[in-house]
Amino acid sequence: MNHLRWKIVALLVAPLTFVMTLDRTAMAVAAPTIQNELGLSIVEMSMILTIYFWAYAIGQIPAGRAAERFGSRKVLFGTSTLWSLMMLATPLGTSFAWLFGCRLVLGGAQSADWSSSVVALKRWVPASERAKGNALLLAGLYLGPIVAAPLTAWTIARFGWHAVFFGFGALGLLLGAIWWFGYRDTPAAHPLITKAEVEYIAAGQPPERAAARGPLSRCLRQWRFWIFGVQYFLLVLIQSFYTTWLPTYLMRARGLSLKAMGLYASLPWVAVFVAVFVAGAFSDWLLRKTGSIYRARTPVAMTGFVVSALALTAASRADSIAVVIGLLCLSFAAVGFVQVVVWSATQDLGRAFAGVMSGWTNVWGALSNVAGPMTLALVVKVTHSWASGMIVIGVAAACGALLWLFVHPERPLLDDEAAGPPPPSETGATTESVGNAGGSRNDALSRH
Repeated sequence: MNHLRWKIVALLVAPLTFVMTLDRTAMAVAAPTIQNELGLSIVEMSMILTIYFWAYAIGQIPAGRAAERFGSRKVLFGTSTLWSLMMLATPLGTSFAWLFGCRLVLGGAQSADWSSSVVALKRWVPASERAKGNALLLAGLYLGPIVAAPLTAWTIARFGWHAVFFGFGALGLLLGAIWWFGYRDTPAAHPLITKAEVEYIAAGQPPERAAARGPLSRCLRQWRFWIFGVQYFLLVLIQSFYTTWLPTYLMRARGLSLKAMGLYASLPWVAVFVAVFVAGAFSDWLLRKTGSIYRARTPVAMTGFVVSALALTAASRADSIAVVIGLLCLSFAAVGFVQVVVWSATQDLGRAFAGVMSGWTNVWGALSNVAGPMTLALVVKVTHSWASGMIVIGVAAACGALLWLFVHPERPLLDDEAAGPPPPSETGATTESVGNAGGSRNDALSRH
């Protein structure tokens, strides 16, 4: 067995997610330069920046359904080509309307990246290894902010802002072409895979029925579908603090210089980057040890929510900058643990319609990326206290831990409709085979 599945995830899927993050971040870093050069108002610049997220959110569910129906290979190749062309086109115009339109199309095209990646991972990685697979995807996502800001700033200083968009766009086209030639929608169709690995992957896939028509309408009638979306909204409330307000917080509330802020603001991103690998290995180990999807997902998610909320709250009250940064790193690392479990659970719950499930989840995340920063800003404005805003975000996010009591990732969301009556909700012993070992060995895993 040549472990082609890990080469597919690490060398094809994760790099596309990484370049998507580079493209997303480029405009935010280049915004002051572009605004000054083109004479755009602050309102116009804010509209250019935020239209991306609205288009990204609206496109999530249709993109997920497209990945299920047409396969990740076609969908991700087409959309990565489109968003890369939008990056190349961005510097060719100088008007507000041109930049607004490019960002609008960019956001819509990039909405397909995550759901297509989740569908690809579901098809290529056995259930017993999915947490590690999701860790690789998240690593590509979190590596972007670590690399994008300094790389974009250096490129602007050396070659101008146009070069950023031309360079990232060309890189996207290259990776899209590599994806097309290197990926197949089913492991058995890949010319480089061994028979042993095909059998191993197939043995590790939980049984599922073909996705029926109208899965979204049926999902919307399931209360667990809504609970899963809300818990992700609450998780991203904390994550949005790091993606938007952390540099401002460190400079205004903690009095750091620009140079010091640049160093300290990157440390939580390093922490979450490392944490997702640890979380992936731990969750898969827990699944093998306990034989229970429930025990490998729910306690990890609940603990991550609580630790992240408590650490963020404690950081807001700490005096020493070293303690503050340490607690912020702990908080964001705990978010990484929950993220790994969330995206593993989308595949556990979704099965044949994991694309719809991942799209739905990402819609809530996109909404939270708007609501979180606005909520914190409003609380800070009213109370004149950053600590109050961080505590509000932390308390709200902690509620996500309670919601995981009702998620039950061990039971496919539409199992009652697609595969007969649901299994009894017990505490220990219904089994399902999820192919947990090498080519010829399967372990019976409990459906807790």
